[in-house]
Amino acid sequence: MTHATTQDYLWWEEFRSGLGVSGFCFTLVAGLHPTEVLARLAVNPDEALRAEGYIEVGPADGGSVIVEPAGYMGIMRDAVRPLSAATVLASVHNNVMQHARFIYAADGKVITGLDPMFPDEPRWGTEPDRLLPHLEDLGLVDEYEADDEDDEEWQAPRGRHIEAALALAERCTGIRLLPEHVRGPLPCAASVAHLYELRDGQVPALAY
Repeated sequence: MTHATTQDYLWWEEFRSGLGVSGFCFTLVAGLHPTEVLARLAVNPDEALRAEGYIEVGPADGGSVIVEPAGYMGIMRDAVRPLSAATVLASVHNNVMQHARFIYAADGKVITGLDPMFPDEPRWGTEPDRLLPHLEDLGLVDEYEADDEDDEEWQAPRGRHIEAALALAERCTGIRLLPEHVRGPLPCAASVAHLYELRDGQVPALAY
């Protein structure tokens, strides 16, 4: 794992009023070229691109970056399983309601999942506490009393929870998300609308 810090991602401020409001999902996949990412997601290269279920994929040092505006493919079970097979991935998702989710997966299984804004709430995965030292180091988890929640020292890290989550994703995968990845466009674009299709009348399952 790298030693990325929240300070390394202060550039997110540039995008806070755009993607930060409309929602996004960033997925970092170690060791895969963008073309292999698309192959694992079983995309149809001839399918027309639409505003919903649309991703861009680009190369990064150590693997690939997937950027999806206003979507959540990177935390879906049917995307996390194939993308993390024989490798690792980390996804940072935030929706229009400002509900966030972080996923760290390896070999097709979620190792640790958490809410970056409230990481002390029940985490999930095969090893929910695997990343605890990193959460503490990044200021996402701290020792505090319940009646100290209004303390300025505690509120500051929570206000930078996306930056901290991106640093955590880099520590998990060794891949650094850069402003140019988010600004785009990235070399590969594809529709993943098929992953959003209802199954037996149910919306796609999230990765747990």
